[in-house]
Amino acid sequence: MNKLTQKALSLAESPFIHSAKVLAVRTWEPDSMREIDLHLPDCDMRRWNSAQHIKFKVGNFVYRDYTPSGWDAETRTCTLIVVTAHDGPGSRWGRSLKAGNMVSYLGVDSSHQQPAPGRPLVFLGDETAIGHFLALRQLAGNGVAISGAVILSEEHHRDEFGQYFTGWGLQSLRKKSSKDYFELEEWVTGLSIEEHKDTIFYLAGYSREMVKLRRLLRRRG
Repeated sequence: MNKLTQKALSLAESPFIHSAKVLAVRTWEPDSMREIDLHLPDCDMRRWNSAQHIKFKVGNFVYRDYTPSGWDAETRTCTLIVVTAHDGPGSRWGRSLKAGNMVSYLGVDSSHQQPAPGRPLVFLGDETAIGHFLALRQLAGNGVAISGAVILSEEHHRDEFGQYFTGWGLQSLRKKSSKDYFELEEWVTGLSIEEHKDTIFYLAGYSREMVKLRRLLRRRG
């Protein structure tokens, strides 16, 4: 891309860009998972009644969507959980962030997923979906039955995961390969259909495997 094209794209992009400040960064052990606290002064979070995704600029004209795992509308702050295990633009961006950095984002949009009032919730996904599931938990509030399973690549991350979901029926499973969801399929196969007639299932993760899980759930009724 030549300099003239870059300048034209930058001018077209600039009216839509917002800024956020990194307040803190916490790493899990090992550090391929990071929690990033942000202040978004331009963002009105009072209307968030579904899980949101924010389109962050992670490189020159490169964007990635991340779901705030928790937020405080009064202070306009939120937290992202970013998987930084791979050598992609989003991973490199997540690894580079430190408290005090300014980051850019294009906007905030709804994922159109929200808890069904009064219905038990089952979450199924991988480590990239943890922030999404935490957002749904915040929206659901107290007193809602939550269960399910999340597969994690790192054994030690299961300890960190347990600190967030203490007291729930949400299990952490060890993922044996990057695109292998066999453990989740086994978990679904072991479900009692009678006990889950009124349950709402929420699936998030690698799209091809999510399609397979959705089909499996339908076959099981």
